[in-house]
Amino acid sequence: MRSTFDLDDLPLSERYGYWRDVSESLHVPVSVSCEKTETFTAKWDGRPLGRLFVGSAFLSEAQRVSRTSYHIGRSAVDPVGIWMPLTGGIHLRQDGKEALIGPGQLAIVDPARPYEELTLRNCNFLWMLVPREDVVARIGSTQKVTGLAHSVDQPHARLAIEFVRSLSTVWDELSGPRSDQVAAHALSLLGLAFNAYTDAPALTNDADSSELLLWIRLFIDERVADRSLSAETVATALGLSTQEVSRLTAQAGLGFQDYVQARRLARCFCMLSDARFAVYSVHDISNMGGWSHIDCFRKAFEATYGISPDDYMLRKGPTDS
Repeated sequence: MRSTFDLDDLPLSERYGYWRDVSESLHVPVSVSCEKTETFTAKWDGRPLGRLFVGSAFLSEAQRVSRTSYHIGRSAVDPVGIWMPLTGGIHLRQDGKEALIGPGQLAIVDPARPYEELTLRNCNFLWMLVPREDVVARIGSTQKVTGLAHSVDQPHARLAIEFVRSLSTVWDELSGPRSDQVAAHALSLLGLAFNAYTDAPALTNDADSSELLLWIRLFIDERVADRSLSAETVATALGLSTQEVSRLTAQAGLGFQDYVQARRLARCFCMLSDARFAVYSVHDISNMGGWSHIDCFRKAFEATYGISPDDYMLRKGPTDS
């Protein structure tokens, strides 16, 4: 069930006091302070997602957050936090490291040890609370990954960031087994992102392989019309080896080239079936579908659908929808 609150109904003079009382025990026990309390406002929402608790928050003014040994001593085993700014930023200090986490980056915060945060003005961010046992199972100790900005220029971090950002647009629509499934996807991708900084062995189990295959296929589907698409370009973009891309696609039943051809055929079939593309020739559509040679396209189309693309287009007719 979704929970939400804001300060809009409170007088300006009372807003920060209320927010401070709530936020000092909202996720884990902390101390918070703000210099511009007279103009402070905030919004917060959260909901369970499988084994996770996820949401977003907005703070209009800069706020300092401190978690000390006193706070840690008062709490039980707390979940690990993932912060991902959409606007503004969060300056984070933990385990002798510090970093400014900006839009397009994420950070991990471990409440088992002291940390400090400075949330910048007009900061809107996504957050996730992850059970400690799930983090430890994937990366072991968190000390090597705290106090760092994990960015989209790191391939596995980019996968996690893009997935969490997309997930945030639909997580209120997910429940039951679907909620559990996407939470597991998020955990696997976060594990891959953080694993690069640890001494933990590379993740190679079936669940992790399925996550990588998912992103390989998504990358292919988004760029299937690009004639230069190859296992090498996919591997470079996702931070994998060419052999790993080929192995994962082959294990799923279709090799890399066969999968690309199948997706290109499906794309062209949809265009040939769509009246909006009736003004285009079969040759035009094969080009838009990523085919380099029209004869190869015609042969593959007829072998798959039992009819040539030219005859299929004639059968559909110029006004057939």
